Amino acid sequence: MLSQQNVSFLDEELDIRSSRLIPLISYPHFSEREYKDRIIEMESLGITSIILGGKTIVNGAHIAGKGCVGIVVKAKAGSKVCALKIRRTDADRKAMDNEARLHKMANSKGVGPSLEGHTKNLIAMEFVTGQSIIDWVVGNKATKSKMCTISAAILEQCFSLDVAGLDHGELSRLARHVIVSDRPYIIDFESASTTRKTCNVTAAAQSILLYGIVANKVKKILGNTDREKVIHALRTYKHLHTRAKFDAVLDSLLL
Repeated sequence: MLSQQNVSFLDEELDIRSSRLIPLISYPHFSEREYKDRIIEMESLGITSIILGGKTIVNGAHIAGKGCVGIVVKAKAGSKVCALKIRRTDADRKAMDNEARLHKMANSKGVGPSLEGHTKNLIAMEFVTGQSIIDWVVGNKATKSKMCTISAAILEQCFSLDVAGLDHGELSRLARHVIVSDRPYIIDFESASTTRKTCNVTAAAQSILLYGIVANKVKKILGNTDREKVIHALRTYKHLHTRAKFDAVLDSLLL
């Protein structure tokens, strides 16, 4: 859905009550009631300012990211910087409570940016300074060794989610849901679920090496891989989420 990536040289800090922020705080359809409620909610989280900057542009303002449920901006709570997700006024849900609950569950397994607080319309979390995985792959000219390390770390996180019974739901689109900093971060739990069958490892593994824009770049770095071995390992793991089956997936992908 979105990514908290490096902000641009256009960074500009504004008080949360700045009139320039009104179209963002009540996006995409202005509602005075919603706007006032969100200001109060920001204050309850200690948010004092929003820092404009990022690759995504909304109503002429540069921000960190945008998706179907919310927009993400860089914000400050006192001297501390965080990522603030603001629920869209046209979102398919009335509150952010469930997403925050699932995000917290992921955190308990060592996955995702740290959740720092939430309200009905807001989620405050650790701001990850990094690049989307596709930008990282292309821009950093990753070595085979580094690519293996990052890929294995992503899949380890996915395995933790699988075992916990939390399905992210969007990892087949890895380019939009993994940020690489000092380590990879899986982000955005708005589509996550504990009721459907988990497929985090299979979705991410396919996205890393078999299909899509990330896989096309990764294959050039890792070289030839036994495609049939990968597919067999994923099919076997799909039916039994054990450590042994997961290790077989790692072996097929990264050796």
